[in-house]
Amino acid sequence: MLIFQNHQPTEECDFSEWSIERSSRSKMVEVIAYLYLRQEENAQRVIKALEPRRRASKGKVAQNVVRKLSAPRAKDVEILRSGNDAEKEAASNRIETSIIHRDGLLFQHVSWVAARLDLPNGYMTSPHVRQADKGFDGFIIELNNSGHQIKRVVLCEDKASMSPRGLITSKVWPEIKSIQCGDRDDEILADLVTLLKGVPDIDAEAAVDEMFWEGVREFRVAVATGEDQRKDGSLSHIIVGFEAAAGGELRSRTAGVLAFDDVRNGLALLANEVAAKVEEISNV
Repeated sequence: MLIFQNHQPTEECDFSEWSIERSSRSKMVEVIAYLYLRQEENAQRVIKALEPRRRASKGKVAQNVVRKLSAPRAKDVEILRSGNDAEKEAASNRIETSIIHRDGLLFQHVSWVAARLDLPNGYMTSPHVRQADKGFDGFIIELNNSGHQIKRVVLCEDKASMSPRGLITSKVWPEIKSIQCGDRDDEILADLVTLLKGVPDIDAEAAVDEMFWEGVREFRVAVATGEDQRKDGSLSHIIVGFEAAAGGELRSRTAGVLAFDDVRNGLALLANEVAAKVEEISNV
C-alpha cells in the first residue's frame, strides 16, 4: 500500500488520515517521478507492480521537472546572505513563494496517487504541469456499468500548508460555494468533455448533456500539513465546515489529511527524492 488511509468518518465527510508507508516509499517516489515526467502510463504500471516501459525524455522535460522540485533558488539564498536590506526582503519573499509553489505541486501528485488507489477504475485528470495553476486541482469521473453514462464527478482540491485551517476557510470553502452556485459550470463542463474524449466508446458531449449535474457532483479535499496541527488527537477539525460549504449527502464529501512532523521539511525531503529518481529514470 503506497498510502495508508486511516478512515475516521465524521458528520462533515468521509474523513481519513493519510501516511506514506515506509516500506513503500521508494515505490511512491517512483510513481510521482513518472507523473512529473508526464508518463502516466508508467506511473500506473508501477502502482500495479508491473515493469515500466522505457521512454526517452523529450527536450528539457527532465531538467524542467527537477527545477520545479527544487526550492529555493541558489541565487536567492546568496542574496539573502549578502544583499542589502531591500534585496534581502525581496529574496526572502521569492524564497517563501518558491517553496509554497513547489510543495503545492508536489502534494497534488501525492493526492493523485491516493485518488487512484481509491478509485482504480475512475478516469482522472493528470496533475498540473504549471506551479500555482488556478482553479480546481483535478477531476475524477466514474461511469456506470454500461460505460456510457456518468455516475460520479469528483472535483478535487489539494492544499499544502503550515496553517491549513485558515487556507481552507478563506479559499476552499468559498470556491466550493461558488461552484454550488453555478459560477464555474461552463469551465467545469468544458474540462469534463475534454477528459471524456479520451475515454473509449463514449459520446463525451452526449454523456455530459444527459447527466444530472447536481446528482453526480461530489467534492474531495486533501491537505498536507504538520503534526502540530493535531488537536485532541485528531486532524479532522481542519475540514470543519465542509458540509455547510458543499451540502449534499455525506458520501458526496471526502477529505484526507497527510501530516508530516514538519510539513515543509517533509515535502522538501520527498521533493529531493523524486528529483533524484527523475534524473535516474532520464539517464537510463
